[in-house]
Amino acid sequence: MERDEGTIDWDAAFEALVAPLRPPRYLRCLRAVRRAGQTAAALALLAGTGWVLISLVAESLHDLGRPWL
Repeated sequence: MERDEGTIDWDAAFEALVAPLRPPRYLRCLRAVRRAGQTAAALALLAGTGWVLISLVAESLHDLGRPWL
């Protein structure tokens, strides 16, 4: 009988332990798409908020020179 000389394929051992714990690829893709959608929604909300803030400031600056109007 031949003995193993202590050479263990650590990468294969790690993959054998970790592979069942990973979610399937389609779930990882769906998660990435969801994050992209959330990012787009956050950017749209931020742009809308910035637009409203800038328009409020610009409107008040417009009326500074003519308080009688």
